[in-house]
Amino acid sequence: MKSRGLIAYIHGGPTWHSENWVNPIIQFLVGQGFTVLDPNYRGSTGYGRAFREAIKQQGWGGAEQQDIRAGIEQLIADGLAEAGRIGMVGTSYGGYSSWYGLTKFPDLINAAMPICGMYHLTIDYDETGMPHGRAYSEEMMGGTPNDLPERYFQASPANFLQQIKGRLLVVQGLRDTNVSPQNAWVAFRDLQRAGIPFEDLLFSDEGHGIYKAGNRARLLTRMEQFFGTAFDSKN
Repeated sequence: MKSRGLIAYIHGGPTWHSENWVNPIIQFLVGQGFTVLDPNYRGSTGYGRAFREAIKQQGWGGAEQQDIRAGIEQLIADGLAEAGRIGMVGTSYGGYSSWYGLTKFPDLINAAMPICGMYHLTIDYDETGMPHGRAYSEEMMGGTPNDLPERYFQASPANFLQQIKGRLLVVQGLRDTNVSPQNAWVAFRDLQRAGIPFEDLLFSDEGHGIYKAGNRARLLTRMEQFFGTAFDSKN
Protein backbone atom coordinates (compact mmCIF):
# COMPACT_ATOMS: atom_id res chain seq x y z
CA MET A 1 0.00 0.00 0.00
CA LYS A 2 1.40 3.36 -1.03
CA SER A 3 2.01 5.89 1.72
CA ARG A 4 -0.29 8.92 1.76
CA GLY A 5 2.70 11.11 2.60
CA LEU A 6 5.42 11.71 5.18
CA ILE A 7 4.73 13.52 8.44
CA ALA A 8 7.68 14.50 10.63
CA TYR A 9 6.45 14.28 14.21
CA ILE A 10 8.78 16.51 16.26
CA HIS A 11 9.08 15.98 20.00
CA GLY A 12 8.99 18.89 22.42
CA GLY A 13 11.60 20.11 24.84
CA PRO A 14 13.98 20.38 23.11
CA THR A 15 15.62 18.72 26.12
CA TRP A 16 13.54 15.59 25.81
CA HIS A 17 13.61 12.60 23.48
CA SER A 18 11.39 10.10 21.73
CA GLU A 19 11.81 6.56 23.02
CA ASN A 20 10.86 3.21 21.56
CA TRP A 21 7.39 3.29 23.06
CA VAL A 22 3.84 3.45 21.76
CA ASN A 23 2.96 7.03 20.86
CA PRO A 24 -0.81 7.28 20.23
CA ILE A 25 -0.49 10.16 17.75
CA ILE A 26 2.14 8.34 15.71
CA GLN A 27 0.14 5.12 15.83
CA PHE A 28 -2.94 6.98 14.63
CA LEU A 29 -1.09 8.57 11.72
CA VAL A 30 0.47 5.28 10.66
CA GLY A 31 -2.95 3.65 10.92
CA GLN A 32 -4.30 6.30 8.58
CA GLY A 33 -1.70 5.42 5.97
CA PHE A 34 0.97 8.05 6.58
CA THR A 35 4.69 7.45 6.99
CA VAL A 36 6.05 9.07 10.17
CA LEU A 37 9.55 10.31 10.97
CA ASP A 38 10.18 10.75 14.72
CA PRO A 39 13.67 12.27 14.96
CA ASN A 40 15.86 12.85 17.99
CA TYR A 41 17.62 15.98 16.76
CA ARG A 42 20.60 17.74 18.34
CA GLY A 43 19.53 18.99 21.75
CA SER A 44 17.61 15.81 22.57
CA THR A 45 18.38 13.90 25.75
CA GLY A 46 19.46 10.27 25.86
CA TYR A 47 22.58 10.56 23.66
CA GLY A 48 25.03 12.09 26.09
CA ARG A 49 25.68 15.58 27.34
CA ALA A 50 27.60 16.77 24.28
CA PHE A 51 24.70 15.93 21.98
CA ARG A 52 22.21 17.59 24.32
CA GLU A 53 24.33 20.73 24.67
CA ALA A 54 25.05 21.02 20.93
CA ILE A 55 21.83 22.97 20.35
CA LYS A 56 23.26 25.86 22.35
CA GLN A 57 26.06 26.50 19.86
CA GLN A 58 23.68 28.31 17.49
CA GLY A 59 20.58 28.48 19.66
CA TRP A 60 17.10 27.47 18.64
CA GLY A 61 16.53 27.43 14.91
CA GLY A 62 20.05 26.24 14.18
CA ALA A 63 21.64 22.84 13.67
CA GLU A 64 18.73 20.93 15.20
CA GLN A 65 16.45 22.12 12.43
CA GLN A 66 19.00 21.00 9.87
CA ASP A 67 18.96 17.58 11.54
CA ILE A 68 15.20 17.38 11.00
CA ARG A 69 15.57 18.46 7.39
CA ALA A 70 18.35 15.92 6.81
CA GLY A 71 16.14 13.13 8.13
CA ILE A 72 13.34 14.05 5.74
CA GLU A 73 15.69 14.32 2.80
CA GLN A 74 17.21 10.93 3.58
CA LEU A 75 13.78 9.29 3.54
CA ILE A 76 13.09 10.89 0.16
CA ALA A 77 16.44 9.64 -1.13
CA ASP A 78 15.66 6.15 0.17
CA GLY A 79 12.30 6.13 -1.62
CA LEU A 80 10.36 6.07 1.65
CA ALA A 81 8.91 9.56 1.15
CA GLU A 82 7.90 11.66 -1.81
CA ALA A 83 8.73 15.31 -2.41
CA GLY A 84 5.51 17.30 -2.50
CA ARG A 85 3.90 15.23 0.28
CA ILE A 86 5.89 16.31 3.32
CA GLY A 87 4.34 17.61 6.54
CA MET A 88 5.40 18.52 10.07
CA VAL A 89 3.53 18.40 13.38
CA GLY A 90 4.48 18.65 17.04
CA THR A 91 3.65 20.26 20.36
CA SER A 92 5.63 22.98 22.16
CA TYR A 93 9.13 22.86 20.68
CA GLY A 94 7.70 20.47 18.11
CA GLY A 95 5.18 23.20 17.31
CA TYR A 96 7.98 25.73 16.97
CA SER A 97 9.84 23.34 14.66
CA SER A 98 6.70 22.96 12.55
CA TRP A 99 6.48 26.74 12.22
CA TYR A 100 10.18 26.83 11.41
CA GLY A 101 9.99 24.16 8.73
CA LEU A 102 7.10 25.84 6.95
CA THR A 103 8.76 29.26 6.93
CA LYS A 104 12.43 28.33 6.49
CA PHE A 105 12.16 25.20 4.32
CA PRO A 106 9.37 26.16 1.89
CA ASP A 107 11.01 24.05 -0.82
CA LEU A 108 10.56 20.95 1.33
CA ILE A 109 7.61 21.33 3.73
CA ASN A 110 4.14 21.27 2.15
CA ALA A 111 2.00 21.38 5.28
CA ALA A 112 2.57 22.18 8.97
CA MET A 113 0.45 21.83 12.08
CA PRO A 114 2.13 23.62 15.01
CA ILE A 115 0.48 22.77 18.35
CA CYS A 116 1.10 25.26 21.18
CA GLY A 117 4.30 26.27 19.41
CA MET A 118 6.43 29.38 19.66
CA TYR A 119 5.82 31.72 16.72
CA HIS A 120 7.77 34.80 17.79
CA LEU A 121 10.59 34.08 20.24
CA THR A 122 10.66 37.57 21.71
CA ILE A 123 6.92 37.52 22.33
CA ASP A 124 7.26 34.04 23.79
CA TYR A 125 10.03 35.29 26.10
CA ASP A 126 7.99 38.27 27.26
CA GLU A 127 4.64 36.50 27.64
CA THR A 128 5.50 33.11 29.12
CA GLY A 129 3.88 32.43 32.47
CA MET A 130 6.27 29.66 33.46
CA PRO A 131 8.61 30.61 36.33
CA HIS A 132 11.62 29.12 34.54
CA GLY A 133 10.52 30.10 31.01
CA ARG A 134 12.75 33.11 30.48
CA ALA A 135 15.75 31.47 32.12
CA TYR A 136 15.35 28.44 29.84
CA SER A 137 15.17 30.64 26.73
CA GLU A 138 18.29 32.49 27.86
CA GLU A 139 20.12 29.20 28.41
CA MET A 140 19.16 27.84 25.00
CA MET A 141 19.69 31.07 23.05
CA GLY A 142 22.75 32.35 24.89
CA GLY A 143 21.08 35.44 26.34
CA THR A 144 17.98 37.61 26.31
CA PRO A 145 16.31 39.14 23.25
CA ASN A 146 17.96 42.43 24.20
CA ASP A 147 21.37 40.74 24.38
CA LEU A 148 21.01 38.89 21.08
CA PRO A 149 18.33 40.58 18.97
CA GLU A 150 19.62 39.22 15.65
CA ARG A 151 19.71 35.63 16.93
CA TYR A 152 16.14 35.88 18.19
CA PHE A 153 15.07 37.56 14.93
CA GLN A 154 16.57 34.88 12.69
CA ALA A 155 15.14 32.06 14.80
CA SER A 156 11.59 33.45 14.89
CA PRO A 157 9.23 32.09 12.21
CA ALA A 158 7.24 35.33 12.53
CA ASN A 159 9.90 37.14 10.54
CA PHE A 160 9.74 34.81 7.55
CA LEU A 161 6.02 34.48 6.83
CA GLN A 162 6.52 35.70 3.28
CA GLN A 163 8.33 32.45 2.49
CA ILE A 164 5.33 30.23 3.26
CA LYS A 165 4.16 28.16 0.31
CA GLY A 166 2.51 25.23 2.08
CA ARG A 167 -0.65 24.79 4.11
CA LEU A 168 -0.92 25.79 7.75
CA LEU A 169 -3.14 24.73 10.65
CA VAL A 170 -2.40 26.46 13.98
CA VAL A 171 -3.52 24.63 17.14
CA GLN A 172 -3.55 26.37 20.52
CA GLY A 173 -4.73 25.69 24.04
CA LEU A 174 -6.10 28.98 25.30
CA ARG A 175 -5.09 28.24 28.90
CA ASP A 176 -1.46 27.70 27.96
CA THR A 177 0.85 29.30 30.54
CA ASN A 178 4.03 28.01 28.90
CA VAL A 179 3.74 29.11 25.28
CA SER A 180 1.29 31.97 25.64
CA PRO A 181 -1.74 32.13 23.30
CA GLN A 182 -0.37 35.56 22.42
CA ASN A 183 1.84 33.67 19.98
CA ALA A 184 -1.29 32.51 18.15
CA TRP A 185 -3.07 35.88 18.26
CA VAL A 186 -0.07 37.67 16.77
CA ALA A 187 0.34 34.93 14.17
CA PHE A 188 -3.29 35.23 13.09
CA ARG A 189 -2.95 39.01 12.78
CA ASP A 190 0.25 38.74 10.75
CA LEU A 191 -1.10 36.03 8.46
CA GLN A 192 -4.27 37.99 7.76
CA ARG A 193 -2.30 41.16 7.02
CA ALA A 194 -0.04 39.24 4.65
CA GLY A 195 -2.98 37.56 2.93
CA ILE A 196 -1.66 34.08 3.75
CA PRO A 197 -4.42 31.46 4.12
CA PHE A 198 -4.44 29.35 7.26
CA GLU A 199 -6.68 27.22 9.45
CA ASP A 200 -6.96 27.26 13.23
CA LEU A 201 -8.10 24.87 15.92
CA LEU A 202 -8.50 26.42 19.39
CA PHE A 203 -9.30 24.70 22.69
CA SER A 204 -10.65 26.91 25.46
CA ASP A 205 -10.23 24.20 28.10
CA GLU A 206 -6.66 23.10 27.30
CA GLY A 207 -3.27 24.41 28.32
CA HIS A 208 0.14 23.43 26.98
CA GLY A 209 -0.96 20.52 24.83
CA ILE A 210 -4.23 18.85 23.89
CA TYR A 211 -4.90 15.99 26.29
CA LYS A 212 -8.59 15.63 27.17
CA ALA A 213 -10.14 12.59 25.50
CA GLY A 214 -12.81 14.41 23.50
CA ASN A 215 -10.37 17.13 22.49
CA ARG A 216 -7.73 14.60 21.49
CA ALA A 217 -10.25 12.83 19.25
CA ARG A 218 -11.12 16.16 17.64
CA LEU A 219 -7.43 16.96 17.18
CA LEU A 220 -6.61 13.64 15.53
CA THR A 221 -9.61 13.77 13.22
CA ARG A 222 -8.62 17.25 12.09
CA MET A 223 -4.98 16.17 11.72
CA GLU A 224 -5.89 13.36 9.35
CA GLN A 225 -8.15 15.63 7.33
CA PHE A 226 -5.61 18.44 7.16
CA PHE A 227 -2.64 16.39 5.98
CA GLY A 228 -4.77 14.19 3.77
CA THR A 229 -6.20 17.20 1.96
CA ALA A 230 -2.80 18.89 1.71
CA PHE A 231 -1.14 15.84 0.20
CA ASP A 232 -4.07 14.87 -2.02
CA SER A 233 -3.90 18.32 -3.62
CA LYS A 234 -0.47 17.34 -4.98
CA ASN A 235 -2.01 14.76 -7.31
